[in-house]
Amino acid sequence: MLKPIFMTARDIPDLWFQLVRAAVEHGREYTVTKGSTPTKRWELDFVSAQITHPGTRPLEPDIPPGIGIPNPIEPGYAEKYLSYYMTDVCQAGEHYSYGQDLAWQIEWITDYYKKHGSGTKHCYMTVGRPESLRFYDESVDYSEEINVIDRVTGKTVIKRSVDNLFNKNSAGTTQCLRGIDTAIKYEKLHFSIHFRSWNLWNGLPANLACLQMVKEYMAQEIGVGDGEMFVTCLKLGLAESCFDLAKLRLYMDTKN
Repeated sequence: MLKPIFMTARDIPDLWFQLVRAAVEHGREYTVTKGSTPTKRWELDFVSAQITHPGTRPLEPDIPPGIGIPNPIEPGYAEKYLSYYMTDVCQAGEHYSYGQDLAWQIEWITDYYKKHGSGTKHCYMTVGRPESLRFYDESVDYSEEINVIDRVTGKTVIKRSVDNLFNKNSAGTTQCLRGIDTAIKYEKLHFSIHFRSWNLWNGLPANLACLQMVKEYMAQEIGVGDGEMFVTCLKLGLAESCFDLAKLRLYMDTKN
């Protein structure tokens, strides 16, 4: 039987530390047969967590100076990469950015809450499309044109092209972040975040730091308080390159 983990953390660094310990002590070791990092992993069967005060600073993991290992994410990372979540910017060589899907949804949901109030269940942000699986498929060409047009003015609100042509030159990848549910409860904006796969050492703290800043922005625009975070993942783990780093952070013998 699988061994799910349900935990509560005060802030993002607290959640990261608890999950690193859980992965080292209880993670299932296996070899990746197909993926971006074909090495060994220590993976947790399923994780569901509540972060009660995700806005507590610093957002980065706590690495005591005496340990002698670098922080998984550099200070100020969230501020530097926030545009990848809130705009459709995508650099050369990148297959996607989360902002390509999130940017317009952030604006739409913010306006929707302001117009209709907190008593709505419509405000879920989706990342990726069913056809995104074709990003891995090297035997077909997939392309799609997305157009959102204002019915009154006829003006284009959103226009976007999606295709899998990049996998002709490099291995296909898809979005790890898949969805963000939102709700306003007790005058605060809360996020429920799901990742299909997650790198625990640096991916989780970096992603959550940026998403926390997105939540703070949306809460301020709506005029409510900043709330809690809930996260779920069926495939959260440590890559082999982080095994010894994780043990050092936990003051464990790396030879054991």
